[in-house]
Amino acid sequence: MDIESQLIERSLDGDSVAFEELVMLFDRKIYNYCYRMTNNPDDAEDLAQEVFIKVYRNLKSFRRDSKFSTWIYRIAHNICIDNHRKKRFRLLSINREDDQQELEMPSTDPLPEDQIISSEGYDMVLECIAALKPEYKSVIILRDIQNYSYEEIADILNKPMGTVKSNISRARACLRDSIRSHRPRTPDGRGVNNGFEAF
Repeated sequence: MDIESQLIERSLDGDSVAFEELVMLFDRKIYNYCYRMTNNPDDAEDLAQEVFIKVYRNLKSFRRDSKFSTWIYRIAHNICIDNHRKKRFRLLSINREDDQQELEMPSTDPLPEDQIISSEGYDMVLECIAALKPEYKSVIILRDIQNYSYEEIADILNKPMGTVKSNISRARACLRDSIRSHRPRTPDGRGVNNGFEAF
């Protein structure tokens, strides 16, 4: 039995130290995933903490037919998507003279995908990733940054393999266009190659 499995077993038996060690195996990766999904360190910290609280509360429901890393990333993904939706739409109370009703309206707060800041090289690529739609952002992060296989990504997102491959292809196309549009221009109008033609 590997160390991860041992920690899971001990955690299920109520060993809090074992659970802390289990968290330490994934805390940096989960934080990084949340950060790439939100482009906000404070939000990422809060969401990562929420992930591990949910893991602790639901550890007994973990089924051994999938990898623990797949299960925890699925929780992280769902929490990040829920956070995005909450930020995207807020119920605003609008008082009117004739009646009072709640309307669902887009928040005026800046969102991760609205926060593209011109920069060079790797930082610019990360900003462009932050600007992708959540379903594209997640597959780029999992595949091209954290190097998960197509099969693992399909398990994490609970989506068919064909959908995952299609989303990765579209995400890379969107990312490529975004990088080109933010690339510095030469006097003749051509984009400067920053070494990211792979996207």
